[in-house]
Amino acid sequence: MSYIPKEVLRIEDIIWLFAEYCPTGLACFFGDADMPDMEEMAAMVLAKYATAEDIGPVDGGKGTPQQQIIVETGESVVNVIASVGGLDAIRRVFFLYGEEFPHNAQLLREMDYIGRSFRYPSIEVFAFKHHLTEKQFYRKRRKALLEISWEIYRRYKMSEKMSEKVSEIMSEKMA
Repeated sequence: MSYIPKEVLRIEDIIWLFAEYCPTGLACFFGDADMPDMEEMAAMVLAKYATAEDIGPVDGGKGTPQQQIIVETGESVVNVIASVGGLDAIRRVFFLYGEEFPHNAQLLREMDYIGRSFRYPSIEVFAFKHHLTEKQFYRKRRKALLEISWEIYRRYKMSEKMSEKVSEIMSEKMA
């Protein structure tokens, strides 16, 4: 097993959040839908992290109220997206993934319909219609989302290094 940087895991967590909890799935990253607003993102985070209604610390305890956790997590979603170059940078990687692996990209686009439409009422029907077993689909999805996360990270790090080189060259010319 190889080392995976924390940034890659953060990017992957955000992509999974959208894949599992966003009403339009990954469509906003493919450019097929608008990015959810803060209220929708809060609902996504709530659906993922809130197991029950929270009324705050009990008996004067020092626990963190659930609402605060949700708001902070919602802000972290926006911060992670911004930290890798913003939505446009992520969309470029999804576009390139679609060009490179059109069949896998189509699977990622269509998986948003699982359980949300008559087209794919269940994972079993989805896998069957795509000539996959359920395990194959889950494996393919996991692999695709990790590959996309790595590519977003790699491109951001490369652009960061290029910016440093340009700044270095410019400062040498100015001196």
